[in-house]
Amino acid sequence: MRADRTQLEQVLVNLAVNARDAMAPDGGTLTITTGLVRAADVRTLGRDIMPPADYVSIAVSDTGCGIPPENLGKIFDPFFTTKEVGKGTGLGLSTVYGIIKQTGGFIFADSVIGQGTTFTVYLPVHSGEDALVKAPVVETSAPCRSRRRICGGGAAAAGRGRGQCARHPAPRARAQGL
Repeated sequence: MRADRTQLEQVLVNLAVNARDAMAPDGGTLTITTGLVRAADVRTLGRDIMPPADYVSIAVSDTGCGIPPENLGKIFDPFFTTKEVGKGTGLGLSTVYGIIKQTGGFIFADSVIGQGTTFTVYLPVHSGEDALVKAPVVETSAPCRSRRRICGGGAAAAGRGRGQCARHPAPRARAQGL
C-alpha cells in the first residue's frame, strides 16, 4: 500500500480516541486487526462501491456504546458531532475519511448499539515494482479504562453522544464509505 505514514497514524489515533470515548466510563476493549483482501474476495465483503482489487485492511473495533442508526450516515460529515459544546469539533472522522479517500481507499463503519463499533479501512495494494506478498494478520487487544463521563467521539465525533449509550441490543447498522 502507498500512504503517508503521518496521515495513517492520524487515522489510527482518531479512530482509537473515538473508541476510547465510546467505552467511557466503564472501559472496554479496543482491537486493531490488519489483513489482506484479494481481488477475488472483494465481492464477498458486501461493499458494492469497492472495485475488485487487492486491499490491505485495517479494522479498529471497540466494545463501546455503538452508533445509533440515525447518526451512522452523518458520521463522516464535517462538523457533525453529538458531543457537548466545546467537547469536540466534529472534524476527526471527516479528516479520517479525507485521508482514506486521498489514498484511493475506502472506510466503512459497522455498529450495534450496546455492543460496539468497527471501522474498517481498505487501502489499495500498491502494484509497483514490488511483488505482492502475503501480509500476516495481526490482532492486538488492549483494555481501555477511561474515566470520562461522556460517551462521545474523542478528538473526532463518532456520532455517539450523551444519552446514546443504551445497553440493549439493536439491529446492526452500517455506514458505507461515501
